[in-house]
Amino acid sequence: MRAGIAATLDELAASIPGDGISLAGLLERLGGRGYGFAIFLLAAPNLTPGPSLPGFSTLFGLPMLALALGMLVGRPHPVLPRVLGARRIAQARLVRMLGLMLPVARQADRLLRPRMPALVRARRVDAAALVALSVLLILPFPFVSLAAAGAALLISLGLLAEDGGAIALGLAATLASLGLYVGFVWLAYVAYMAA
Repeated sequence: MRAGIAATLDELAASIPGDGISLAGLLERLGGRGYGFAIFLLAAPNLTPGPSLPGFSTLFGLPMLALALGMLVGRPHPVLPRVLGARRIAQARLVRMLGLMLPVARQADRLLRPRMPALVRARRVDAAALVALSVLLILPFPFVSLAAAGAALLISLGLLAEDGGAIALGLAATLASLGLYVGFVWLAYVAYMAA
């Protein structure tokens, strides 16, 4: 039986070496659930409580974009470009970050179940949505990045639990995030024209 998301995060936190780990090493430890967990790990920090520094979401959006593009072209396992894969994360920081994600993971373990397999198998549709969400995370719009992170989290949880219902919600949230971005751009344009 497949381990729950929270149990896998606990195991991952316990296995981090004292000198930290590279992003590529982290993906290797995630094994066959790579894409779902990688997107989960990159989306969830944007939704944790606390102040969000300018550019914070960009740090997670860039590797997410690389992963989503790999998924879009049909790579079976996630691979990061060498420059991103070589970046190291300190043990204490990663363990703290994983700890903040545990409440979401525990809640997800209670709610998710395999259903709507057609949406789970539609990997290119899921990947295209994740590409769009990654771009929104990279752009400097705080509310848009929050919505994009939430949508990416839903898709990642759907992939992890093979739950097409969660993926459907994530795809709907992707459209809402894109609408929010278009709204921000329109307001900025109107304000510019009025100045």
